[in-house]
Amino acid sequence: MVEILVTTTPDSPFVPSISKIDAVSGFRFNTGYNLKGDKKQAVLAFKQAVGTKDLWVDLKCRELKLTNAVDIVPGNQVLELNHKVTAKLPAVLYFNEGKKYVEIDQINDGNKLHVRVPKGRPDFKISFGKGTSFNMPDAMVIDEYLTPRDVEFVKIARDLDLHKYCLSFVEDTGDIESMLRLDPEAEIIAKIESIRGLEFIKSGYRDFKDRVRLLAARGDMYIELDRPHDILKALHDIIGADPNAIGASRLLLSVVQPGNMPTCADMCDIGFLLKLGYKAFLLGDEVCETEAILKSAIGILFAIQQSYDAGNF
Repeated sequence: MVEILVTTTPDSPFVPSISKIDAVSGFRFNTGYNLKGDKKQAVLAFKQAVGTKDLWVDLKCRELKLTNAVDIVPGNQVLELNHKVTAKLPAVLYFNEGKKYVEIDQINDGNKLHVRVPKGRPDFKISFGKGTSFNMPDAMVIDEYLTPRDVEFVKIARDLDLHKYCLSFVEDTGDIESMLRLDPEAEIIAKIESIRGLEFIKSGYRDFKDRVRLLAARGDMYIELDRPHDILKALHDIIGADPNAIGASRLLLSVVQPGNMPTCADMCDIGFLLKLGYKAFLLGDEVCETEAILKSAIGILFAIQQSYDAGNF
């Protein structure tokens, strides 16, 4: 049977219903979600709602995010990130899931990125909201792997006897070690999202195979790789390093609009992952926004898995 992990929030009303589906092994709690009220109470409520299913606390780690909303216009061209970075300049900073980008020509104090404005464009303007996610493939984060918010959620999880974590942008053994220092009982899903992450699975990962499961985070990884088609070898290498690896990101997005027929590309995408050896999938935020859409996606995954097991492809 296919194994499915679901991304939801603590206040999602359909968690108890989804938790009754046999194929759903667990739930991912995205700690980047803007929680209302007490964090510990929210996590406790989530733990109670999932019942006997696993609850994975997803930590943001190296993810690059904007600290404050800003309009980039001539004369006001600085983006302040949550991490200090170093990079060869000029560098490209991607946003909107890699569909758009700006050029960075200066980095001040490590986290203040100066955006290059096109010449002769006095009307140039890009508005960014607080928390906007960025990818900067050529950059290296030079401060602590776990953010203060990550550490806060680890302490909450420990207090509630929760020890399952998803770690973002895992790139070396020090990332795993920093997590284990905070929670020696930690069970870890390591999200592979960059070239350095792919290098980690070829070297340092072997020391942690017994307690770390890999996840192919295709959304960020696709942007971070040198060439688009490199994603194919990356997926092959991840499942080769960990036969229990999880396929994730950009799965079944065509079902997000109610009533839509899933696209041929989405069907072939799942089939390709199954043929590579993936048997577990993490459904992302968009697909898990409503109970109807989520159940549709789960049904599609189950149907494709049954067809695969029957030898139809």
